[in-house]
Formats: sequence, structure tokens, C-alpha cells
Amino acid sequence: MFSWRYTLDGQDHAALDETVWRSQDGRPFDLQGPNSTDLIDPDHTGMERYTALLPVDRDHFTTLGAGMTPLVPGSLAGLPVYFKLDSLLPSGSFKDRGGAVSVAHLKSQGATRIIVDSSGNAAAAMAAYSAAAGIECVVYAPASASAGKLVQSRAYGAEVRLIDGPREAVAEAAQTAGDADEGAFYVSHNWSPVFAEGVKTWALEVWEQLDRQSPERVFVPTGGGSALMGAYRGFQATAEIPAIVACQPAACAPLVAAWDAGATTISPVEPETTIAEGARIAYPPRDTLLLDVLRASHGAAQAVSEEALIGALRALWRQGIYVEPTAALGAAAFIDAATRQEMPGATVILITGNGLKATDTVEALLGQN
Repeated sequence: MFSWRYTLDGQDHAALDETVWRSQDGRPFDLQGPNSTDLIDPDHTGMERYTALLPVDRDHFTTLGAGMTPLVPGSLAGLPVYFKLDSLLPSGSFKDRGGAVSVAHLKSQGATRIIVDSSGNAAAAMAAYSAAAGIECVVYAPASASAGKLVQSRAYGAEVRLIDGPREAVAEAAQTAGDADEGAFYVSHNWSPVFAEGVKTWALEVWEQLDRQSPERVFVPTGGGSALMGAYRGFQATAEIPAIVACQPAACAPLVAAWDAGATTISPVEPETTIAEGARIAYPPRDTLLLDVLRASHGAAQAVSEEALIGALRALWRQGIYVEPTAALGAAAFIDAATRQEMPGATVILITGNGLKATDTVEALLGQN
């Protein structure tokens, strides 16, 4: 564990310490440490298989059974694909992976209270694993967030504080509270490289589930970018990195705009209305890191319309895969791409969140003609 180090621009910066969550000049850290499939422990199941590749001490690691979610065959646009069902994790989204590792690390640092900012899934995951670890959790969330998701956090025992204004105002309020509370640890899924290291386990599982081979490409719903970073870090351990496609709603696609412009940084956008609320992030803090991932993997960034997103939702539901709207971004992007180019080789689409997270939205969509 002590070999893990924060890095900036590929250079060693500091020892792993969650009390430091960004650099002095306001940039997110990357994280470097052991990352090889040779370290997978065959004597354990779930995420415990990968503790030697993670910045955690197994003695502090509580997963609630998370890990080795199904990789199931399906079809989209008449083509075969695989769906990675992280919607079936204990709190209902892929964020369980980052939550489990983040809380384990914080517990090893002596944390008794954490502060997070989230519109839903990350809050639920952090609240769940904090409850399992006996750590107090305070969630800062947008006042406009879906009530159903915040109920889940409250059920786990978290205190939820609603903040008016845009998503960035929520993060600022949480960061200010973390700075002012000497007994609390601020942790953000949009900033923390520890969180992203936990998320990489979905890619390691896919590699194992495909007989220790990487797919040709993966489609990843992208807001703050932890699933995207996780995909790269996980497949990097296999030495067979697939093309990684970042999928965003056209109503809020800052990464796509930067990618299409050939930029090296991301500029904030003005978010419009989208049912993919989990990806409604005007400016992902990991901006240059996300663009680096797309280039290094020979991937792409793709925006999808609300109409395409709804069509993908229906296509998934009709195959028995009940997802929330944000989780269908990868499927929608694949359908669009498949109409324009051939798709040889295996394709994996990450299903990030359960449809039970968004019952009101699903009900409204079902009521449309």
C-alpha cells in the first residue's frame, strides 16, 4: 500500500493521503501503484480478487459482496454485444466499486466522518460503504436531484444537505465544509484517483470473463469520468487496452466538444435539460486526464440525442435489462456508431445504474406515445 503515490503530469508528487485531494494549483491527481493481472488473487471472489492492485488494506476492505457482475450477451442495431451489468451492484450502480475502495482507504487513515458531493449514485454508494464501515457520511446534493436517489442515502444513515444552484455550487459547498471541519475527510468521485482505482475492477472482471482477453472496444457513459478512468486503468493492467468510447448526452457534452475540437483541455458548457442527469456535469475536473485516456486507447467521444437515448432505453428494457437513463448512454452511442461503421470484434457496453433508481422518469417515458 505504501508504494502508491500521487502523480502530476506523470511525475511523482506525494505519498497517498486522502487529506490532500487536489494539487496546490487546483488540478486533480493521478495515482500510480501496482497494476498487473499477475497480482489477481484466485483464492478470493468479487473485488477482493484485486486488492493487490488497489490502494487498500484488505483488513479495512468491506465490499458488501460487490464484484464480478454478470457479462451477458445481447444485441443492439442487429449486432452482438456484451453488457456489463454493474447496475446489479449492492447500491445499484458502478459507483459501488469506487465507494468500497475509497471508504476502505479512508478507514485506514482513521476517518470517522466523510463529506461527499453527488447528485445520486455516488452519494448512495459512499453512504452504503460508510454505514458498513461505521463511518459518518454527509452528502451535499443539488436541490434539483431526484428525490428517490437521495432517499437511498438517507436510508443508509447519511445526512443529506441540499444546495441550490448548479452542480458546481454543490461541489464548492462540500469542499468548503470539508476545509472547515477538521474532523472530516472530503472525498469526491469526480476528483479522487482512489475512487477511480476502485472503478477499474469492472474492466479487470471483463478481461477475466472474456477468457483473459480484452474486447475490441468498450462504450462508457461519462459524466465526471471515473468509469472512463477506471476502464483505462483496468485494461492497462492487462496490456491489451481496447478502444474506449466516452458517451455523453448532447445536452451536456463538454468532453465531446473538446475531443471534436482536438483540444488538450475541456471548456465548461452550459448544461441543457437531459434525462441522463448523472452525466449532467458541465466541467469534469479530470479534463486533461480524460482526453489523454481517449488518445492513449485510440478511442473517441460521442454525444447522443435525447431521442436516441430513449430509443436505447427501450431496446435495453426489451432485453430484460432494466436501467436508468444515464446507464443507456453507452448503448445509444453504440447504436449510432453501428449505423456509420463496421463493428468487428467484441464490444462491451458498461451498464452503470439500475432502473429502480429512476422510477418516476421511467414511468413518464412509458406513458409517452
